[in-house]
Amino acid sequence: MFAVRNTTPQQLRDALADNVRHYRALKVPPPEKPLSQERCAWAAGIDRTMMSKIERAKTNPSLDTLLKLANYLNVSVADLLAERTPPLTGRKK
Repeated sequence: MFAVRNTTPQQLRDALADNVRHYRALKVPPPEKPLSQERCAWAAGIDRTMMSKIERAKTNPSLDTLLKLANYLNVSVADLLAERTPPLTGRKK
């Protein structure tokens, strides 16, 4: 379970920014062009500048904004705020 007690606001903003970029990239499968910030914001029902601020970790979005974004990206708000672990490499020890 994800605990926010020991997380600073900046760490939450950074995790949110990473996750939004990650899930936005997954929204449109390759070989198509990636989903733009503007199109994602429009489809989610949030302002384009808010989307930019979220992805740059420069704002604390409201719960309403997080819900709209999570619904559009088909993930939970907890998924957006969770710190993602880096992918494992294929190295064996």
